[in-house]
Amino acid sequence: MSILKSEAERARAQYANLVKHYRAIGPGAVAGALASAKKQKPKVKATPVKA
Repeated sequence: MSILKSEAERARAQYANLVKHYRAIGPGAVAGALASAKKQKPKVKATPVKA
């Protein structure tokens, strides 16, 4: 088995429960939820300027 196939199988097994849970929601609902979600602003630390 190639490395890519084994990685894909591992990922499928890892996320099987999530897929089973969210499959009934449908891709349209997921896309709508992502589009309407509030965007988080990145936190920027103020660094002192050395002169």
